[in-house]
Amino acid sequence: MNTLCVVGAGSIGRRHIENFSELFDRIDIVEPNAERAAEVLKSHPVNSAFASFEEAIADTSYQAVAICAPPHVHLPIAELAARSGSHLFIEKPLGMNVSGWNDLALYCEEKGIVSYVAYCHRHIPYTEVLKSIVQSGAIGRVIHGNMRWGSYLPDWHPWEDYRTFYMAKREEGGGALMDESHGIDIARYILGEVTEVFAIVDTISDLEISSDDTAFLTLRFENRSVLQINFDLSSRCPRVSLEIIGTEGTVIWDRIAHEVRVFSASTKEWEERKYSKDDLMAMYPNQARHFYNCIVNGDKSIIDIRDAIKTQAVIDAGFESSASGKLISVRSQG
Repeated sequence: MNTLCVVGAGSIGRRHIENFSELFDRIDIVEPNAERAAEVLKSHPVNSAFASFEEAIADTSYQAVAICAPPHVHLPIAELAARSGSHLFIEKPLGMNVSGWNDLALYCEEKGIVSYVAYCHRHIPYTEVLKSIVQSGAIGRVIHGNMRWGSYLPDWHPWEDYRTFYMAKREEGGGALMDESHGIDIARYILGEVTEVFAIVDTISDLEISSDDTAFLTLRFENRSVLQINFDLSSRCPRVSLEIIGTEGTVIWDRIAHEVRVFSASTKEWEERKYSKDDLMAMYPNQARHFYNCIVNGDKSIIDIRDAIKTQAVIDAGFESSASGKLISVRSQG
């Protein structure tokens, strides 16, 4: 029997339950909020609910564990799950910092445990289109780029007070830089590894939060290209896009408009490739199937703990740069 334990039955946990329910024979949840746990038991295909992960693994051995709790508890839960022999599906970001994750990555490798970190934007079909355009040389050698990744935090979960959401709490791993690090993962996926970071990370808006609502980063890559990023939680008009400028043209990936646009320096014209919201939302079932195939069919995880450590190291460097006012070299050991 294929069994899965979903730790955390909030919004993203429920989404994963829906997608994994077609792949796993039994799904249990860990949810300390009794009212939420009862609600999910009624509304989703869930077998049992537990108040703690320790209670869950004392009762059942799980083939896989999906960690959908706030980032500050990712590492201890992942360590317990791995030691119990479960494969790991970890919501992004990996954790609060890189500390401890290299040891867990090594343990997973030694024990044959699959790890996957849910930077789901790699599974959007038009993200692959962007990657193929850049790698094909259609825009020439990449020189620099600009990323805009902003939305308004109270709009995320309109059914609850945003001030109670972990995203509002610095100590739980909330904030623009940590959560919107999807953008850092995509940048690494398309442009390669980051070597240096300069950043300003702050809380500037009128939102009542202790986490950061603004993160401006400048990234330098191994290929010497430079990317400027603006993450924020205060944009009343959502913007999620990446513009990459090369020696022979420009490509723009736009998650809100669901399109990829390519400008050719030779023709002086734009080519537009249109997609839909369904293409965007396909990232979740695509991601679930990828993780399942890694477990059952032996496919290679495209974002394992070792890969996610590299994104986490950029996040860590961003916070360090902002605190020190200095350009920081990226370090992924911890």
